[in-house]
Amino acid sequence: MGEANPVFKNIIASIVDGIILISREGTILHANLATEEMFQQSRDHFLNRPAGDLFPGQPELQNKIEDTLQNGVAYHQIEGQGHRRAHSTTFPVSITVSPYINDQNQPEGAVLYVRDCTLAQELEEISRPFDAISHLGTLSLGMAHEIKNPLVSISGSAQLLRRKLPEEHHKFLDVVIKESERINRMIDRMLNFARPLDLDLETINIHQILEEILLLEKQSHEAAIQFESVYDPSLPQIEGDGDRLKQVFLNLIQNAIEAMPDGGTLKVLTRYHTDYAVRSQVHPDRRKTILVEIVDTGLGITPENMKHLFTPFHTTKSQGNGLGLPLSLKIVENHHGKIKVISQPGSGTRVQVYLPVKQENA
Repeated sequence: MGEANPVFKNIIASIVDGIILISREGTILHANLATEEMFQQSRDHFLNRPAGDLFPGQPELQNKIEDTLQNGVAYHQIEGQGHRRAHSTTFPVSITVSPYINDQNQPEGAVLYVRDCTLAQELEEISRPFDAISHLGTLSLGMAHEIKNPLVSISGSAQLLRRKLPEEHHKFLDVVIKESERINRMIDRMLNFARPLDLDLETINIHQILEEILLLEKQSHEAAIQFESVYDPSLPQIEGDGDRLKQVFLNLIQNAIEAMPDGGTLKVLTRYHTDYAVRSQVHPDRRKTILVEIVDTGLGITPENMKHLFTPFHTTKSQGNGLGLPLSLKIVENHHGKIKVISQPGSGTRVQVYLPVKQENA
């Protein structure tokens, strides 16, 4: 294979995804820097080795590469597993296999375009609770109405009996009335949570929303909490419901503050994110995302509580109702975004919120 044009070599070296050139014999001839970083090994370890060394134990993928080498057939977005030899670990990848055509328009090998899907897969797994929340919402709407009707009768009957019975019986009826009111309030919260969101979409500068929240929180907690903001000034605007998103970030920032009862540092960071893109029915084209990170140096979250972060009504707070994070997830998902939480006990928590940028033609 001839020497590549310097311009094209620079382009290949600049691509953030893996580019691998395969010979007719199925061995690796060239790879860009991103391939080394992705597989965490230098090119010296895999050049002139079979391509299968990077994707072991996947005969279907190997068959498609062979088909491309022999017949010039292209395959798009094959799901597979890359192998990091240094740590003996695997990671999800999406692979496009294309025939490599020489100057005489003859097939001379194959080109693999490899995309690391680790982040996308993690975010999809995090989204699964939202599906459960949606099903719970439908169920809750039906159950709540069935419960509220007899509950009103019970409360009304208890109040009527209280008027007619001697005073020594009032304390028992007061318990019935009080508990009926508590259950009614819980059902109202369930109904509010279950109802579909009606978003009032507008063009939003996310920094303005964050600063409005931090302005108030700093006044209340500046003695114990050190606030740091690191914003990307080139961040594009997003399309969203400003009030709903303010509700999300207010909840996340207050959670971070509450996780530091003895004080600490709260960082709010923003940046343009290129490793993850979203599609939706309204916007079928892939849209790049912005990333907002809220990082605290607090107590962290136990593995058991991590499993239930987005479970409605699950809370570790004495005064909590267990709807803050599930509702935040619901709002972000309705904006076609994602939430990711990274935490370990004693090491603080990092909450990442991904939101799609506003399209120019939107």
